[in-house]
Amino acid sequence: MTDRSQVPTLSAPKKTFALIEEMANRDAPVRVSDLAEELGFTRSTTYKHLATLRELGYVRKVGVKYALSYRFVLFGTRIRGRSPLYRAANELIDQLAETTNETAGLFVKQGSYGVNLYQSTSDSSETVEMDKHLHCTAPGKAILAQLSDEDADGVVDTAGLPARTDNTITDHEVLADELASIRERGIAIERGEQRPNQNGVAVAFEHEDEVAAVYVVGHADRLSSKRLEENIPGMLLGTVRQTKESL
Repeated sequence: MTDRSQVPTLSAPKKTFALIEEMANRDAPVRVSDLAEELGFTRSTTYKHLATLRELGYVRKVGVKYALSYRFVLFGTRIRGRSPLYRAANELIDQLAETTNETAGLFVKQGSYGVNLYQSTSDSSETVEMDKHLHCTAPGKAILAQLSDEDADGVVDTAGLPARTDNTITDHEVLADELASIRERGIAIERGEQRPNQNGVAVAFEHEDEVAAVYVVGHADRLSSKRLEENIPGMLLGTVRQTKESL
């Protein structure tokens, strides 16, 4: 098998996707100069990439600023709709959110990061944006614990351990101990590691070559003690079991 690290790659697409990712992280349209400064590109290079993306319909111009177009929504919707994991879990996650009166979701490993494939909220809870880094959320840690030590180390080496709050694990040895504990009990719990006053609990599972986790997240005042450590984990285990049976 060919080592992917030895396959020649192109620099231009890397710059294009760096621009796309930076624009996706912005809450509003952005100037060429701001993108160039943030990414360390020349203004000319940045403009050429944006002009190409605009010509292809992936970027729109808003005054003197630029923003991603809705074409990306079409791709995301199509990709998610074709996912066996999504089709098997989405209705079950809706039920989980309603039963717990919290936010529930399906988080899937993609390379060294994670993607929130589906999320459902109860009437009283708010939509939560899950951090793409795996070390600071319950589903992310559940996924890391599902991997071998070698594979988990590879993810951490690539993605790093950035701090999100004072409770975020940023030490490799501490994280390794945490993952060992998660493997033993089959449940991952985070207490304010992604956002202050927010707790989460998750259970991971594998399907073919994908690793995913079903989770529940909510305000620490509601999601704590026995509810966090026993009641909702039992519901998650049931949801994962039903999801695997549907795959």
